[in-house]
Amino acid sequence: MSGLRGRAVLVVIASGFLFGTTGTSVVLAGTGASPLSIAALRMLVGSLGLLAVASLQRDWRRILLLWRLRMTWFMGLGVAGYMVAFFASVQTGGVAIASLVSIALSPLFTAVFARFHGRPWPGLVWLLSTALAVIGVALLGTPMGGTGSANRLLGTLFAVVASAAYGSYTVFGAQLVARAHHATDALAASFSLGALVLLPLLFTSGSLLLNWRGLVLGLWLGLATTTMSYVMFGYGITHLAPGVVATLVLSEPLVATVLGVSVLGEHMPAQGWIGCALIGAGLILVARNETKGAPVV
Repeated sequence: MSGLRGRAVLVVIASGFLFGTTGTSVVLAGTGASPLSIAALRMLVGSLGLLAVASLQRDWRRILLLWRLRMTWFMGLGVAGYMVAFFASVQTGGVAIASLVSIALSPLFTAVFARFHGRPWPGLVWLLSTALAVIGVALLGTPMGGTGSANRLLGTLFAVVASAAYGSYTVFGAQLVARAHHATDALAASFSLGALVLLPLLFTSGSLLLNWRGLVLGLWLGLATTTMSYVMFGYGITHLAPGVVATLVLSEPLVATVLGVSVLGEHMPAQGWIGCALIGAGLILVARNETKGAPVV
């Protein structure tokens, strides 16, 4: 069991690495499309990729069965809610607030929702490692400049909603896996439902994505940062507690920060590098605990 958990730890951290490329890839593409259109495109391509993977691996009729379950619909709404709330936070409060609040709070929301559904707390090691990682994420934050206080507050509220939605679909996914549904099937079924909900947003400025830059961006965001990363994410929720998975995905802001500095030429103050070190320490701590086969409580 400890070997499976150790492998799952590495896989989830790798999925966080892919998640962390999202912002940099959008900036490099420079399509000019709205964040909501990009989110809808990502969901559409990503869900098609997940459906293809699930169909190739197993009987596609399992997806039809999952579409009949209320929990799959709840998970799909959670995915759609996360996307809408996150990009609404980006538009009103800025990228820093949206990323920091939604990512930092996700382990807490996930653990609370999991406890509500009867799962045990991940344990004291998880609490310590999550605290280190969350403090590290906070240190990565930068002042919002000209963004008004009212917009910051609204952006923060949207980010809190995004974090809660992330926690909800993580727990619903774990519940479906616990009921003997394969993780990739559950993700394919729920993400396809979420993509249908978000499809109208593609037309807000989706025409700006109809060029080679938009094509490359859509394929990367859809197939790499959604299909591939969530297949790995699904492996994680199969073998690890939901709260542990949410903590390991905090590798995302670490990667996003390194790419921002090295690729986009962004400035990183000293406290930002301290934040990176704390995130790394938190990930190492929870990883060592899981690979030792320690109990979750």
